[in-house]
Amino acid sequence: MIRKIVSYLLVFVCLLLAYRWLLYNGIRQNKQGIFKKYNELFLEKGNSYDVLFMGSSRAEMHFNPIVFDSITRLKSYNAGISGASPRISLAHLKIYCSQHPPPKYIILNIDYFSLQNDTDRLNDFPRYFPYLRNSKLLNELQLMDHRFLSFYYNPLHSLPYTQTDYLSASLHGWCSIPGKYDTLMHKGYQTALNRNFNAANPPAPSKLFISAKNRAYLDSFIHFANTVNSCVFLVTSPVYGQGTLSASNKNLLVEHLTRIAKSNAVPYLNYTDSIGFNNRLYYSDYFHLNDRGANKFTKSISFAFNNIYAGKPLFNK
Repeated sequence: MIRKIVSYLLVFVCLLLAYRWLLYNGIRQNKQGIFKKYNELFLEKGNSYDVLFMGSSRAEMHFNPIVFDSITRLKSYNAGISGASPRISLAHLKIYCSQHPPPKYIILNIDYFSLQNDTDRLNDFPRYFPYLRNSKLLNELQLMDHRFLSFYYNPLHSLPYTQTDYLSASLHGWCSIPGKYDTLMHKGYQTALNRNFNAANPPAPSKLFISAKNRAYLDSFIHFANTVNSCVFLVTSPVYGQGTLSASNKNLLVEHLTRIAKSNAVPYLNYTDSIGFNNRLYYSDYFHLNDRGANKFTKSISFAFNNIYAGKPLFNK
């Protein structure tokens, strides 16, 4: 009786492992969309870019590499990941540089209104599951969330988190058919859909701060970039209402970020003060530009980048 139970359990586990293999392999075969981006960042090797855009969803949706490349004549890629804190961005950069030549420049979008949050919560963390055979990725994620080693080895732990959406992504990969939103992503840049958000009901502003932990990870990010000979450029991209709708002490926070940039000898540009972006038609919500706004912003940052770095030794490498 016990032998039968053990046999059934072994068969059951083998079936789960086979299903998970099919699920993950299908996901990794996506040629467009977010999983194509994860393929590039965590699976492929040897890709070379002059510029990486990094940060959270505001980086992912605000920097259009096609526009940037057309102006700077460089080769860029948007490596922004939704929900990425400074710690997560640092981990992504380390993983990227372990597989690809380091970029000459890193444009890091950093938001003063989110730096009080010390939680390194991984948004949509099951997206990482198909890529955990990358030992560097697994180690970095395990440091942030101790479940990841179990997620990697135990299908009973990981599969409950990969339901309909992941099965759909796998089927799209196996069939080489892009999903509904996959075609909205190009070179890692996620086009934000237009929404008629209600600008008459802004979020309640509050006094915010930059935590010591996030400050330390910002310093570590810049230090690591220096060790791989990458120049860092800090940016706070536009916010509807010029940032005062989220932070009542915005000016103090901007001054703090300016001091951080100065102490690390890196440029910092704050676009939340720009009147040119205080237009509701440029936004999909209070914190994210739509495609029209992102293209306008990318043009502006491209010219600023050229003005700062033109003629510098790295610029023509």
